Amino acid sequence: MLDLAVMLRSDLGSVMREVESLAHAGVVTLRRTLAGRVVVRDTTSPLYEPLAQLIMLTFGPATVVADVFGRLPAVRELHLFGAWARRYEDVQGDPPGDVEVLVIGDIGPEVAFDAAQQAAARLGLPVHPVVRTVAQWQDDNDPFLREIRASHPIQLTGP
Repeated sequence: MLDLAVMLRSDLGSVMREVESLAHAGVVTLRRTLAGRVVVRDTTSPLYEPLAQLIMLTFGPATVVADVFGRLPAVRELHLFGAWARRYEDVQGDPPGDVEVLVIGDIGPEVAFDAAQQAAARLGLPVHPVVRTVAQWQDDNDPFLREIRASHPIQLTGP
């Protein structure tokens, strides 16, 4: 639980109390190991799916990416694609290990990288931005962009 307290930037006592409450409610389970207590989500709980959906919608990749990249003045459109886009379309499965973002606008790769690092720090997941200009996005000759379009990206900002 110490790792959880560090990740949440909270004191261990508060985290332990909250985890105990969640365990008592059946949202998580606790196991003892030689290294300490391990907290595991209880996917069999009837509360699991609605809570996971609520957390994803309020604190998940779409919200964080839109917030961080949306502050950049040169961003015209922002799309989530890949595994997280499928998750927002209700495709079930384990949470993806990274976040793929299509950034359309006139920003440099350094700016996109900095924004990706900020989003990654908030999400605890790597964020990989793909930057294209408006003209590049509108051009249908790029096979990579055609693949992104065909995968039904989730539009986060833009027209």
